[in-house]
Amino acid sequence: MSNHFHSQKEVENYLSTTVAELLSQLTPEQKPLWGKMTPQHMVEHLIVVYKLSMGRFSVPVVSKEEDWPKLKEYLMKDSPMRRNVPSPNGKSELQPLRFADLEEAKQKFFAETETFLKFCEAQPEFIANHPYGGPLTAQEWLFCHKKHIKHHLIQFELIPDYE
Repeated sequence: MSNHFHSQKEVENYLSTTVAELLSQLTPEQKPLWGKMTPQHMVEHLIVVYKLSMGRFSVPVVSKEEDWPKLKEYLMKDSPMRRNVPSPNGKSELQPLRFADLEEAKQKFFAETETFLKFCEAQPEFIANHPYGGPLTAQEWLFCHKKHIKHHLIQFELIPDYE
């Protein structure tokens, strides 16, 4: 069953170890299976989502409050995400790149992963809004990050699609 809920430890290991191993294989030339992000845009996007989950900035919630419970359940589950979902801010163009190159972006991403994992350990009940799922605790964001990162690993063919 691919959509069971993993233990927190498994998810932490996945984010700190497996993702690093997979992203080390990502090259600037790789093309996405869908969407228009470059590898560097994708890695920088993942950094931004980590920052969002730690309350470094916030975004408006675009979903209705009565839908939060089922959206949250979907976000916690290790299952495929819909593809080509427009950005919740309604902008379809790529964001400007912040780092010099893909390598630098990867290093920042690995550092941000460790920052988030420490944050989650220190403040598991910290709440930050998810643009679709509404208020999530840091612990809930942990599961959400795994699902979201896997989605982008599939996008760049670093892992096979969900069976």
